[in-house]
Amino acid sequence: MNVVVFLLASIFLCAAPSSEAGEHRLTCPQTKEAAEGDDVIIRCGLDPPVDLSDSTLDVARLDLGDDDGDVHCYRRGKDQQDDQMDRYRDRTTLNHEDLIRGIVTLKISSVTLSDSGPYKVYIKKLRAHSVINISVVSGTKRNDSSTSGPPMGEETEHRGGSAKKTSVWKIVVPIVCVAAVVAAAAAAAVIWKKRKAAETSGTMKYQRPEEDAL
Repeated sequence: MNVVVFLLASIFLCAAPSSEAGEHRLTCPQTKEAAEGDDVIIRCGLDPPVDLSDSTLDVARLDLGDDDGDVHCYRRGKDQQDDQMDRYRDRTTLNHEDLIRGIVTLKISSVTLSDSGPYKVYIKKLRAHSVINISVVSGTKRNDSSTSGPPMGEETEHRGGSAKKTSVWKIVVPIVCVAAVVAAAAAAAVIWKKRKAAETSGTMKYQRPEEDAL
């Protein structure tokens, strides 16, 4: 009985999902500056990276009311314009290929001074979000720098390390589970053989007196 319980527990652990909501961190640059009329690209990375192509994703302005709508909406593989602000309609482009790699890349075309403000990128399923402040300056007064915490090289290296660790776990966990199941099955076979041998031995003991009487 204990062996059966162990087998079921091993199978359940192997089948359990490896990631849950709240375990992922979304990282965006803290600030982004652009000149009026330029295109602004919001780029955020998920750590550890997962495929977001089937996720629900929203980019919203925190300084504007919820009734105004979102900057960009993405639902199950498609961009949605029903809840999008009129001022951003036909001005936003989401890179769907980057979503497969756990990266959110949104381009806002021909920005104006009114596009300045805090933008929140939110992935509903993973409860992961980040805020980036966009500052649009008039004319050519532009400081071509953005603040994002660690340098891009360090951030890329960090994500690469996390991806490698995730890949290693994906390989190790199934191997351990299979080994546990095989060991449990072997133990069950040994126990069954011992019980069978004991039953056979008992049957022979009951049969010997009858044979001697004959």
